Amino acid sequence: MKQSKYFLLSCLILLLTACGGGDDSSGTEHADHDPIDDNSVPESSSSTAPKKLIANAFSGTSIGLSWLSTGENVTIYRDNQKIAETTSNYYVDENLNVNTNYQYSVTSGDVKNTHETAKVVGKTLVNASNLGMSNGAGSDILNDLLINFPACQITDEQQTASDVADSDLDACLHEMLSFNNMAIQLEDMRAFAARVRREQSPEKVELGMRLFHNKSLSAKGDTACSSCHHPAIGCGSDQLSMPIGLNASVPDLLGVGRTDVVNSIPIVPRNSPAICNTSLWSQGLFWDNRVTVKEGGLTTEFQDVTNNTLDTVGDNHTLTLLMAQAHFPVTAAPEMGDIVDFGYDALDQTQHTEYRENELVSQLDPESWSELFTDAFGDDSIHFSRIAESLAAYESVQLFIDNPFFDYVDGDLNAIDNDVKRGAITFMSSRAGCTFCHSGALFSNEDVSAGNYPQIGIGTDADGADRGAEGPLPSTDLSLSPNTVGFFRTPSLLNVALTGPWGHNGQFGSLKRNIEHYRDNAASITQYFESESMCKLAQFKTLANCTETLAPNGLAHSMDIFNGNESFINEINDDEVEFMVEFLKSLTDPKARNVQSNAIQALIPSRDGGPDGHQLEAIDVNGNTL
Repeated sequence: MKQSKYFLLSCLILLLTACGGGDDSSGTEHADHDPIDDNSVPESSSSTAPKKLIANAFSGTSIGLSWLSTGENVTIYRDNQKIAETTSNYYVDENLNVNTNYQYSVTSGDVKNTHETAKVVGKTLVNASNLGMSNGAGSDILNDLLINFPACQITDEQQTASDVADSDLDACLHEMLSFNNMAIQLEDMRAFAARVRREQSPEKVELGMRLFHNKSLSAKGDTACSSCHHPAIGCGSDQLSMPIGLNASVPDLLGVGRTDVVNSIPIVPRNSPAICNTSLWSQGLFWDNRVTVKEGGLTTEFQDVTNNTLDTVGDNHTLTLLMAQAHFPVTAAPEMGDIVDFGYDALDQTQHTEYRENELVSQLDPESWSELFTDAFGDDSIHFSRIAESLAAYESVQLFIDNPFFDYVDGDLNAIDNDVKRGAITFMSSRAGCTFCHSGALFSNEDVSAGNYPQIGIGTDADGADRGAEGPLPSTDLSLSPNTVGFFRTPSLLNVALTGPWGHNGQFGSLKRNIEHYRDNAASITQYFESESMCKLAQFKTLANCTETLAPNGLAHSMDIFNGNESFINEINDDEVEFMVEFLKSLTDPKARNVQSNAIQALIPSRDGGPDGHQLEAIDVNGNTL
């Protein structure tokens, strides 16, 4: 029983910090697979073909198409047969066959003219009766020793995935996948994602995209939601250990190279979670699950936020969690602005509400925004509940759940190589114990647990608890026992190779180092500070007096947390670590990795300044547009 608890914690930490092979100097680790496009015709400046064409399953019998709006008439073909004409920028094709590929051509003129026609392939779900109410997260602990899987042909329980013969790998992995109900969980997750997509109004998504990338929702007009969560960076994160919200030296510069002109280290205490796939979460958001939906309904820090969300979308709506979450960054002093600067009391939750309605709403000029709000809601009234709902709608469609490993689960035995297969076998065995936390097709149980991570940055106080700029954050208040310090939500591992640095403070710069952390937490923490690993992270390589500034008492703080929680040691060897790295890379959606894919580009607004001229026109450290 003790061993199971060790593995549970091991799994959580892997989830929280998962990174790629190598040292801690990298901010991102990419999957070793060739990029795959959207099966669409490459766009060029001379082309008149509809741009950013994408296709997604809406159900077992329908596929949704969307493209960049031009207001011009376009014709839609399915498998070379004309099916519709429209001046809109989306179309839902219905009454299709289940589990079937369809090729679509959308043309502004002659379908035979490649300069006027865009093409894409869409596939319906495998089941027309799955209503998509289960998100594929695993709640049951399903793992066992390799010796208990006959197909693996293991006779010594100490043997590992390295000892499975090449000829037995597929049979072994198939048996483990069946034991883990992976195919069923994957079908559920895909149906869940399809339901999320089909429930969103394209007009609300468009409004949400414009708001998400607009600096008018920040106190100083210098920060947007996309400052820390841009779709073209790390699946909607920022590739920084800890984000830079306000006071950026170059507000439109995102990712590595973004710096704070006021503070020597970031004052946002936690790593920016990736936005992609956030709509798959059904229980909670934020690192500490402080916005939750459970049996008692929606719970947030502020009753005003809870009430506003429930009044707008209710308890069990697709957008409930995301809408509630959208209320908080805009009033977080380090992230998008301090309400105190406007004369409001930060300790009074009702004044946060007043700030949103009185200040932020007033910064959206009705003349500039009324058309978008009318399209989305039927009239031009602007209030924060509409802003939050639209932001949630936009975030909800950022779904990237296709990857080589899932292709293998679907039956393509050549989708992954033998090292990846051995990594999957290691991952699902009780020897590593990862599926105690990273279970199901979502690779998360959605729960919180102790992480035992090295503590760095402003998020650490003398007691080892996470603190923000204004005092303790709710991670110290969660109703868990016996100790809630250092407890965080188990992240999904989908696209994890893109979302580094990893950990609630972005402590690790590689997946390999993160996996190694679970071999022995105490030794890992000690080694982290002895080698000053935090100063090798891309964000802090040039930080003066790095150790003293970033983690003056980091080892002591970290060990305080470690000693207050259960420790663990797993038994994976060097080869198993390498296999696990390769397996985690295989969970990368090629469209998420390829920032030029139509799926990513469709989430980025046209560089036209936005409705009011305050759009964040993102660039990287080299001045390239994102």
